[in-house]
Amino acid sequence: MKIELNLLENSYDFIINSFELYSTALEYGIHDPKRSRVDNKVKWKLAFITMVQAIELLLKEVLFRIHPNLIYLNIDSYNKINFKTVSFQQAINRVLNFSEKPIDQEDVIFLINCAKLRNEFIHYKVKIQSEQISPKYSALYNIYKKLYKEFFQEEITFTQQKYQHIEGNILQFNENMTIYRGFEINKNEAKLIQEELEENNKYKFYITKDGKKIPRIKFGDELNYVSNKFKEIESENFAMYEHYDVCDECLAKHGDYHLDGCDLEICPACSKQLITCGCIVKKVK
Repeated sequence: MKIELNLLENSYDFIINSFELYSTALEYGIHDPKRSRVDNKVKWKLAFITMVQAIELLLKEVLFRIHPNLIYLNIDSYNKINFKTVSFQQAINRVLNFSEKPIDQEDVIFLINCAKLRNEFIHYKVKIQSEQISPKYSALYNIYKKLYKEFFQEEITFTQQKYQHIEGNILQFNENMTIYRGFEINKNEAKLIQEELEENNKYKFYITKDGKKIPRIKFGDELNYVSNKFKEIESENFAMYEHYDVCDECLAKHGDYHLDGCDLEICPACSKQLITCGCIVKKVK
């Protein structure tokens, strides 16, 4: 079976492959090393590499449409057999020199830095966290989409709903999302959660329904607390609180108090789920 793709089709194919790798690496927006699988997270490397490659091919298509010889390293050579094409940096430079449509200087700098990172991934070693790659990846695709529209006067489109959904997630992250304590969440929500946690940590005690003032349990201290106070309780039930550094429900980290209404907060009076036990009247400083 013969497979033949032009530069733009090849670029599009790299995007599709990159999306597939992205969907595996993302793991529902979780970047916590204790909740993630290494074999999934390593896919960030290939997702990033293929996205950079897609942009490089897109730039070469732009050059090819200006003049076919511009994609070659030596534009004066007559013999094009086994001829080398331009590098990523050279493709950017030639697009800037020969095209009437400019690329933002900030985008140029970002693309060059991403190309250097790609080369390190391919030729040297990988040493980067997934929460560092995710914003870069989203920004890369945003630039790809912008360049595609600028140079070809149309939006890139995907017929399969799966890829439409992945594209939507990528664009949403670039515009509205951030990574907070290992989870991808809305930037405004992250700010509100941080402010709420800071205020909540000032309240160190609970008042029980019989009027007693008892200390709250910080996230991460649950196992030690119940082991010392409730000898008859199976301590294994509380091991998860030490295993994870961040609470799944309210994003408190070890040393923080759970936010109001958190499903995972335990009552310091009875060790049961605080929101359902009925022991507590209010929290106080």
